[in-house]
Amino acid sequence: MTRPGTLIGWLLCIVFSVSTFATELVSPSALEKSLSELNETLKSDFDLSLLPELRALRRDAQAVDALEIVAQSLLLEGQIRQQYGDYQQSLVLHNDALQLAIKRKDLALMAQSRLAIARLEMDLERYNYAQRSLDDVHQLITQLRNNAQKSPYVTQRLLLEHRLWQGYLYVLLGSYHQAVAALKTDDLVVTGAPELLDTLLLVRAWALLKLGRYQQAQPILNQVAQSRTLIRNQRMRLRFKLLQSMAWLQSGDFQQTLDTAMPALMETFATRFLEEQADLQFVMSNAYVQQGDYQQAHVYLKRYALTKDALNFQKRNNKLLQLESQYALATQKQQLSLLEKDNALQAQEIFRHQQILENTRLAQQRGALLLILALALLGFLYWRWQNKRYLSLLEEEVKQRTAELDERNRQLQALSYSDSLTGLHNRHYFFSEADKLLAQAHNASQSTIFCLIDIDYFKQINDGHGHAVGDQVLKQFAQLVKLELREQDVLIRWGGEEFLLIMPNTETPQAQQLIERIRHVVAQALFGSAPQPLMCTCSIGFAPYPLRLGNGQSLDWEQVLELADNCLYQAKHGGRDAWVGLNPPAQPLAMTLAQLQQNMEAFTVSSTQLAG
Repeated sequence: MTRPGTLIGWLLCIVFSVSTFATELVSPSALEKSLSELNETLKSDFDLSLLPELRALRRDAQAVDALEIVAQSLLLEGQIRQQYGDYQQSLVLHNDALQLAIKRKDLALMAQSRLAIARLEMDLERYNYAQRSLDDVHQLITQLRNNAQKSPYVTQRLLLEHRLWQGYLYVLLGSYHQAVAALKTDDLVVTGAPELLDTLLLVRAWALLKLGRYQQAQPILNQVAQSRTLIRNQRMRLRFKLLQSMAWLQSGDFQQTLDTAMPALMETFATRFLEEQADLQFVMSNAYVQQGDYQQAHVYLKRYALTKDALNFQKRNNKLLQLESQYALATQKQQLSLLEKDNALQAQEIFRHQQILENTRLAQQRGALLLILALALLGFLYWRWQNKRYLSLLEEEVKQRTAELDERNRQLQALSYSDSLTGLHNRHYFFSEADKLLAQAHNASQSTIFCLIDIDYFKQINDGHGHAVGDQVLKQFAQLVKLELREQDVLIRWGGEEFLLIMPNTETPQAQQLIERIRHVVAQALFGSAPQPLMCTCSIGFAPYPLRLGNGQSLDWEQVLELADNCLYQAKHGGRDAWVGLNPPAQPLAMTLAQLQQNMEAFTVSSTQLAG
């Protein structure tokens, strides 16, 4: 018979064993192992099915107060949601991770959180905010280098990731020379991060191809082709095939371009990789144009426009706007489908008429031969008359069909060059017409002014009043600025709440008057609608083009636009509702571009200076 004291002792042992087993399940080492396994899985693909595992891991980490693992799980979930277009929730998760990093005073975790926020801002095309986050990351990395508690591997990996996304931002902004310069790895020795290094090499090859330097890009692509990362990660594999097809296109091997791009395009179907799908369609369209197959080129160009529209709608995180975007996208798909069907029917009808023409010719020839036997002259004259009459009618009909197709092509091109919200030209229009505009600027006796206009505190309008009111403010702002412009001025929606104003044949004093008038009119106007109209202000930065340095170098438009952006940054930090412009002397500046950027204040003029 068991005594009570012995029974109580056995029970205590069982309870202790169970508690020890439970503790082992949520121990920090076990949580770190689970986090590492999830991170390795995400290197292959961002799968929504991993969200329950991430949340369970976060609950266990919170139970043992493992805040670093909690923050890492927040960053991973934010990256998954970002990949699927849930930008609002992704930003919340990234900010939660950043707050935990600040609470723990963990510089490395703060840098990782800032990098995640920077990548999100790039997807939202808020490039100024992305650049500020990357600047914060650079400062944190500098502090980490002076901190002996962190291993050099962590610092080197963060530096590699910072260079990767800084170069990617330069590519998005069109500053390809800066991207190539930023994406260097000669001074870095990082082991255990092949996916980061491969991604950086792909972005560097992308920038080189944008500059048309396919000879330098091809060795980089050959190096990445040997990587195992392409086998694991579908998106990197698609991006690699896209860049490879771009290299073939630039080298003039158009058939190889199609052979590389077509399988990659087929692989993108039924996936979320619309950006790669659009770029592949555009590359194939160019390849078909070079081969002279304009019908196929037109087909893929229309598909490219459709896919780009789908990408734009995908980035809208407001549920109501998402539904509207999906409806508009479906409508455009239906219209394009009907247009393609109509074109196909017209092509069939033209082919049928050609067959009828050929059959008619044969019949007329046979009739003519029979009539020649009876009455050769009369039959011949009749055949000639009938043939000319029918050919003239058919040629007229073919001309009419061809004119209709040309008109549809012009309409498609106009849609691709216009911003659907404000009706202004978009960034695609500027890139397409930049050479023509800048050629006029070089030949003109006066400068061309590049002016960047940004609506102040626009994010607060969206957050406080909703995106519908924000869209209304953007449309009213665009119409208000257009009323103040001259006939030769060009206003472009550059992205988000930022606009690019190009003023040809304009000197700096004349530009200052026009810009000050725009700033004053905007500050006095009422935006939105009753009963709660809004007051808005804007900040403006500008620089003249062409701009020549003392060493004979002439800055290209990308560098001048970057100087205008720096002036806009000064206007923002000077209190907003202001403008800052670069006003260099008439003779070339005896300094380099880097020296000019460091000493810009000596050559700038602002609204506050004129007011004083």
